[in-house]
Amino acid sequence: MNKISIKFIFCALKDEHLEKLKEHLKKTYFSELDIAYFPLDISKAYNFKRNQYLADIIIGEARKLKKDPKEKWLLVVDVDLYASGLNFIFGQADLRSGIGIISLTRLKPEFYGQKPNEKLFLERVLKEATHELGHLFYLIHCENPKCVMAFSNSILDTDRKEKDLCIGCKNILKVYTGLSVKNKNKNL
Repeated sequence: MNKISIKFIFCALKDEHLEKLKEHLKKTYFSELDIAYFPLDISKAYNFKRNQYLADIIIGEARKLKKDPKEKWLLVVDVDLYASGLNFIFGQADLRSGIGIISLTRLKPEFYGQKPNEKLFLERVLKEATHELGHLFYLIHCENPKCVMAFSNSILDTDRKEKDLCIGCKNILKVYTGLSVKNKNKNL
């Protein structure tokens, strides 16, 4: 069985949100899940000019501590992330290291001047966590705009897509992992 380790770096989710995240990811990727708080120093990733953190550097720092190359790590931070050539990112995945990262910052409705909405926030977290882990399971961006593997250029794109893999991506996941993937969403 695959193992996914979710590492919270100086942030946390409510217990009920953690349970829903674990349940969703376990169901999607048929993997054992481990959740831990990870005191990783991310200060090297901070760009003073942008007031953002470069995701590649955070992943690089985590890579130094990762022992099992088969384990997939999802880092969760609550800082604004960017990647070279992009204004911001919701998340990123590095296949070579088996490490992905998501940021909670831009998933919060308050970031866009809206009232806090826990349900919407949780849906966005589920989508971005599923998306970045999908890359670690060799899935690429999907052309189906409803599939969780569709690229999100803005939070509106994230809100439009579902939190699940489409049939095509489920089949690709099955081929790459040899997992028994159930066809739950027949309309996708």
